[in-house]
Amino acid sequence: MGARLVGGLERWPSKEGMADILRAGGLTVTVGLYSVCVEGGSLFTFQEYGGDLGDPVIDADAESVPELLAAARLVSEALARAGVVHRFELYDDDDELAGYLHHGWPLQAGE
Repeated sequence: MGARLVGGLERWPSKEGMADILRAGGLTVTVGLYSVCVEGGSLFTFQEYGGDLGDPVIDADAESVPELLAAARLVSEALARAGVVHRFELYDDDDELAGYLHHGWPLQAGE
């Protein structure tokens, strides 16, 4: 399975806004009908964008924690530069918390 990411944003920008934020952060993205995909070694997608689908979700995984951490750090830095409050929890093969990235959303005791 490798590593996986669970995360969220306090307020979601529009699909086009998300693509612009990520591009401004130096990332290459592909915009689909309901998603924004960050290109690179890991799978990092903001998906289920659509008027009646509710808030989008983040789907991100990689073969290893270091690989996912590198991709997540780039995305987190781009979101932070745009002032987007977010958090990313990274989990390893054993489902143990292996990393935490955020902007304005610190990890709370007991989480």
